[in-house]
Amino acid sequence: MLPPRYAQWLRDLLQGTLPEEQAATCSRCNMQAAAVPEGYRFRADAKCCTYVPAIVNFLVGALLRDLPQGPGRASLEQRVANGVCTPHGLDVTDDERQRYAAVVENDTFGRDPNLRCPHYIHEAGGLCGVWRHRNAVCATWYCKHDRGATGQRFWRAVEALLTLIERELSHWSACQVLFHRTPPGPAPDPDPDSDDTPEWRSWSHHAAAYYREAATLVDELTWPEVQTIAGPDLEPLLHELRAAYAALQAQAPEPPALVPGLVRISRRGPTTTRVVTYSDSDAIDLPSDLVALLPRFDGRPTALVLAEIARDGIVLTPALVARLVDFAVLAPATA
Repeated sequence: MLPPRYAQWLRDLLQGTLPEEQAATCSRCNMQAAAVPEGYRFRADAKCCTYVPAIVNFLVGALLRDLPQGPGRASLEQRVANGVCTPHGLDVTDDERQRYAAVVENDTFGRDPNLRCPHYIHEAGGLCGVWRHRNAVCATWYCKHDRGATGQRFWRAVEALLTLIERELSHWSACQVLFHRTPPGPAPDPDPDSDDTPEWRSWSHHAAAYYREAATLVDELTWPEVQTIAGPDLEPLLHELRAAYAALQAQAPEPPALVPGLVRISRRGPTTTRVVTYSDSDAIDLPSDLVALLPRFDGRPTALVLAEIARDGIVLTPALVARLVDFAVLAPATA
């Protein structure tokens, strides 16, 4: 489920419903299941929350306005009081950036509680305190996709689009507030060592009120107005998103020729083989007999290969072939 503001913009853009990823759960984290290999399994006290998000100004304002009293609001208010407040929102610290880079380098995402998000709530299996207005990265990341790589392509396109929109709207709303709104209190004395502009200095001691102003401004925007503010850089992202959405909406025709995808065998058994394709966190189990057939797809016409396999007494249905393509077990042959 996307944050309400983002969901409405995307429904207006796509003129349709948004997909729901049923395989990815939060309070019942699938990445902690016993079936997940030890090297990939997330820790219960870390999960995919081993990431500290930067939150743009209008999202911070919406959270300050909408969150009830509780741990989520407390964590946000603490970040506003003690974090890296800028006109564009709540940034992350240099230390947090370095620690996340180490998590990526050491491949410990989901398994290193030392970089757990400050908005993580230790309730009901671990919840997000800023869920309702989380940023583009957190709103579009899933450990698993119902349609495999096809679903991942869609959500990556959504992330790219929303990230650009966050950047442009945070800049637009900052300009609107800094140059056209008056702070609710006096500005602090100038600090000769500060790089802050006079406009931000006058608001910096009233950051919560500033972020609420930004949220009010963005709340009033229609999707066409958002597109106008985002500018021409949005166009290629719109094209990719529409193409990814179309691939999700309709079952793609059977590719005329297929080859094996980049498949890594995670576990091989007499009846079942676990393969990793598009994502380490979304391995799938396939019949070992089916995995043995993959080399038969060698770029020849798909119908010819399926007929050849059928003569050996094995029928691969169109739905199964489509699923193998969705999960990048098979890939369209390139010319």
